[in-house]
Amino acid sequence: MAKKIWKKTNIVTDVGECRYCKKNIVNTESFVSFYKSGHAHYDCMKKDDDLRQEVLNTIDKQINQLKEQHG
Repeated sequence: MAKKIWKKTNIVTDVGECRYCKKNIVNTESFVSFYKSGHAHYDCMKKDDDLRQEVLNTIDKQINQLKEQHG
């Protein structure tokens, strides 16, 4: 019996719009999917998460400074 050779085909599919940058995402890019709320590029999501964490850290610092001032 002859050895069967499989031909690999890459199918590029449109996934949808990124929830952050609003550009289209294709399945060959790095992306994440959110339950019931769409998709996003991984880098866009990472930048948003880093920004949110930075804002939370700033707020925590301000709260701690106010606590120290008042007692």
